[in-house]
Amino acid sequence: MTAPPDVRRANRADAALLVDVLTAAFGDEPLLNWWLKQGAEKERARRGFFDHAVHGGVHPKAEFWRAGDAAAAIWTPPGVTAFDLTPWRTLMVLPRLMSIAGRRGLARALELGATLAAQHPAGPHAHLVFLGVRPTHQGQGLGAAILKRTLTEVDAQHLPAYLETATESNVRLYQRYGFEVSAELRCPPDGPVFWTMLRAPR
Repeated sequence: MTAPPDVRRANRADAALLVDVLTAAFGDEPLLNWWLKQGAEKERARRGFFDHAVHGGVHPKAEFWRAGDAAAAIWTPPGVTAFDLTPWRTLMVLPRLMSIAGRRGLARALELGATLAAQHPAGPHAHLVFLGVRPTHQGQGLGAAILKRTLTEVDAQHLPAYLETATESNVRLYQRYGFEVSAELRCPPDGPVFWTMLRAPR
């Protein structure tokens, strides 16, 4: 019998692993590929983004989870908005964003960020910012295991849960766990379609 995945909270010692897992997992993610550099710089840009995300870029209060060495998730708790930076912090990270996105990509990232920020539920909620599994380990239930475990935490607080996805197959996955599509969006003029999803408190 196969042992169930070991899902647990990640800590600072897991930072490099989280970056590696998420970089691998989001290689074909449409929204990231829309604004991050592509071609020969794609791998470096994506890894640079997730290095930033894991090391405080999402939010200092972000919560990290892992399932073994092959799956990872980032949540933000109520009252916290992902990538919501002070003006000073924004100035500090602009050179890094320019390095991984270029001028056009940076403009797209800022537009996307404004679009995403406007879609959040008005009241307190938990936000699943990223959930990814290494391509070599997909289909083994690792993402589902993290989702089940983390939603238990959310349900204990009787909170709604919110997420965005630009992968249509993920919509069906999240629907199995109680999420419902709240909006279908596209960043003009040529951005990919993506969906926001909300799960009612339990």
